[in-house]
Amino acid sequence: MAELGLPAVVVGHPSGAGDLPAVWSDDAAALGETLRYLSVLGHRSIARVAGLPELDHTGRRDRAHLRICAELGLDEPILVHTDYSGEAGAQAVRGLLIGPRRPTAIVFDNDIMAVAGLSVAQELGVDVPGELSLVAWDDSQLTQVVRPPLTALNRDIPAYGTHAARTLLTLIEEGCAESVEDTPARLIPRGSTARAHAPSTPSPGANDS
Repeated sequence: MAELGLPAVVVGHPSGAGDLPAVWSDDAAALGETLRYLSVLGHRSIARVAGLPELDHTGRRDRAHLRICAELGLDEPILVHTDYSGEAGAQAVRGLLIGPRRPTAIVFDNDIMAVAGLSVAQELGVDVPGELSLVAWDDSQLTQVVRPPLTALNRDIPAYGTHAARTLLTLIEEGCAESVEDTPARLIPRGSTARAHAPSTPSPGANDS
């Protein structure tokens, strides 16, 4: 776009926008709020079902997830990359739940995968949120109509679009425009998250012969 000389605005982090103005929000801040929330609930093994690894925002979220988990003293997180589809999300969750390192919480990079993940957990008889907490990124009607409704990262999408349009109009009219940092997505707790499930303790004498 820059080579063609056409006015354009990147919806994404300025580091990946080249010389074009960008409209963005701090994904690391939103992810940090989510991971701290899950940590307070007692979760130590937190997986993330992410999008395409070659995308700039996926890489930024990956690095933030690894860094924040380390800062919080959590277990090394599991990152599973997908194509954002419900089918890929379901496959990722099935692998996590039957694998050797079953997490107690999963954060998804979109709502479609989160809903698919909830269906897989129910298919396998894994109680949500009793045994597994789920968080969707972003929020939508889908996350609110399933049962239990999904905890989600919510941002004002119309306002985001407004910032992008205004930045583009400024660029057209004035020939230059500043990048705009929008507010980070905020966590909306719902019924899919709860305190981490504690393994049951055998009663005294249960193993006596």
